[in-house]
Amino acid sequence: MSLSSAFRSLWSCEIVSKELTAEGCDPNRPPRLTIRDICSTLMVLTIFAPLSVLKSLCRRHKCAKDIKGLVGHELLMCLGRRLPISLIQQNIYPRSGSLLKKSQRYAQVPFQVAQQVRKSDFAGYWVYRDISVEACPQDADLVLFHLHGGGYVMGHPLDNATELLLIAEILTRRNYTVAIFSLEYTPAPRAPLPTQHNQALAAYAWLTTELHIDPSQLYLMGESAGGHLILSLLLELHRRTHLGTMKQQQQQQQQQPPLRKPAAAIMVSPWVNLKPCGPDARANSEEIDARSAAFKQVLERFSQLVLQGSPPETERLHGNFAVRVSERGSWKDILPTQTWVSAGTAEPLFRFDTEGFVEAARADGAQLSFELAEGREHVWQTLEARKQEKQFLAMAFGEDDPTLMSGYRHIAEIIVSWLRESGNQRTKCHPCNPKG
Repeated sequence: MSLSSAFRSLWSCEIVSKELTAEGCDPNRPPRLTIRDICSTLMVLTIFAPLSVLKSLCRRHKCAKDIKGLVGHELLMCLGRRLPISLIQQNIYPRSGSLLKKSQRYAQVPFQVAQQVRKSDFAGYWVYRDISVEACPQDADLVLFHLHGGGYVMGHPLDNATELLLIAEILTRRNYTVAIFSLEYTPAPRAPLPTQHNQALAAYAWLTTELHIDPSQLYLMGESAGGHLILSLLLELHRRTHLGTMKQQQQQQQQQPPLRKPAAAIMVSPWVNLKPCGPDARANSEEIDARSAAFKQVLERFSQLVLQGSPPETERLHGNFAVRVSERGSWKDILPTQTWVSAGTAEPLFRFDTEGFVEAARADGAQLSFELAEGREHVWQTLEARKQEKQFLAMAFGEDDPTLMSGYRHIAEIIVSWLRESGNQRTKCHPCNPKG
């Protein structure tokens, strides 16, 4: 967030809030800013932010050519450390999907885009449903269950909508039918863990039981905190059916019927360790640059917000997936047959713990693919897409530029290869609830 965007957030948050209230489309919308929040923000912008810039300019950097980038990053980290969470959670863009629906590319398309789902125990959006499966998503060749990132503090299920729609277009061109659902989980500090786990589990149960979507059609996908939520969801699915005594399993299954794990999981720069300053964090024993050191403070702030008030068991089992915990069971049993993980060499706060998770999973006999991109930063695929999505949305539907959003195109090709391998192409329509 830049200074200008911070000011725009202050100016526009009331407008966005009114729009969301009128449309009734965002049950987890950010809280209204208080006078105290506004005063704190003005203090940050007028005192701490300028001091942060001055500090960067006075410091002797080894690479003077990148001084603009270093100043910008120092400023961004200052805002992340000091701005009120209520402001950080504000989104200056409408969250109803109107930007997508009004774009040149998707204004007149013959399929559903950004349709909200609201249930008693979770909420989300059908980001995309092929026209042939609008009423029966279980008849799609693939149902992608998406979990957004944002440190469990920021983010929205439509933040990655453009990238997800690109994936849908690529799969459709390969003659696969697709439905994409993105979960809207409650952010911290309004709800600590395991609230988000329970919401993800409720949505998964809804997809597989109420909508009768076979888990063999279901792929999980998430970025950063969304990757952590994927691992937590998979762990909870495993624990519901495989752990504990026979009597405990029977009692639990009477209350919570067992659910099969999905066919695949895609994790983009997953936040596998929620304790970046904890003793088990691998970044503690590795050299990290000044940018990562500043980002570490922001990450620690988010970590405290999401873990504050969490039960000890939740923190023990879900706090750090980079270390082995016997109570979890084996990653071979927890992870889907197809699991893909990515990270970049320029994200030390996430990379080393991600590598620790991959090592632990492979030691358990789990089969997973791990791609480490040289010189790439945290969630580089999403950062790349953010810079190019305006150009993509300005094109007419059906037009394409293969140079745009290469990271997500690569993910789409991975999904295509899995679908071909499984031979999962459905033709039969089953009775369904058209209101799903």
